[in-house]
Amino acid sequence: LLTTARDDARRMSRHILVTGASSGIGLTLCKLLVRDHGCHVYLGARNATKGAACLKDLLAEVPAAAGKIELLIIDVTDDASVAAAAASLKAKGVTLYGLVNNAGVGLAQPGAPNGPEAILATNLYGVKRVSEAMLTLLDPSEGRIVNTSSGVASGFVKTQDAALKALFSGEGLTMETLEASIKACVASGNVGIGNGYGISKAALSAYTILQARQYPALTVASISPGFIDTPMTQGFGARLTPEQGCVSALKCLFEPVTSGFYYGSDGVRSPLTMTRDPGMPEYRGEQDPQQATYNKP
Repeated sequence: LLTTARDDARRMSRHILVTGASSGIGLTLCKLLVRDHGCHVYLGARNATKGAACLKDLLAEVPAAAGKIELLIIDVTDDASVAAAAASLKAKGVTLYGLVNNAGVGLAQPGAPNGPEAILATNLYGVKRVSEAMLTLLDPSEGRIVNTSSGVASGFVKTQDAALKALFSGEGLTMETLEASIKACVASGNVGIGNGYGISKAALSAYTILQARQYPALTVASISPGFIDTPMTQGFGARLTPEQGCVSALKCLFEPVTSGFYYGSDGVRSPLTMTRDPGMPEYRGEQDPQQATYNKP
């Protein structure tokens, strides 16, 4: 009981930044982190007016969150905005336990960037920009980074040739080889669904492997939240709730996981070279996973 009390107290002192938190999964995750886990949360939003309205609504729903959640203005595609956000946290003496890179674009968002380069600018390079800016603020003893990828990532990789499958799984992977492969894919129109959404999420999962190698003291994981009913997926038939979309993020924040791995929407390790259905066996690292093992009949 004493150990449990200590663990609870430590969890309640943890500070976590969630980007893209003014709607959908990000906003719900902020609520769960404050309400159910007692964390101090920074609600990252690009638009100050929308972010303030979301914060007001969240506090009305969870009054106990007062004093434990703050709005942080951050546009992940803008160097100055990200630098200012990091500087504001540093000025407060904040040490981050967790960074959830949730901001992303894709599928059918009105006004969202159009084209693979623009989508990559948010879904890959936005994550890179924020992670690098927040690196010195992350707790060197237990800091965690969770990157919101997608099942679309493995759906893209499984259609590629052996060389690209190996690269996106970490073989011969550097930022230079990743960028060269992305450039070649974009030039040939090999960008997956959503005019670049597929390759952007595959690249993010690959970048997570690089982060795990580059920052061995941290725990870094990529996740699929599942096909969640959010503003990003409206009109595509998504039925899962945003709460259901937080399962893998919460696991990768608080439970033992392996840095660099990709976790499915049920919080179970999944392959990067093919899709895995929730509830199917955990991926064990085999080089040539069989579809029947990880997909329901």
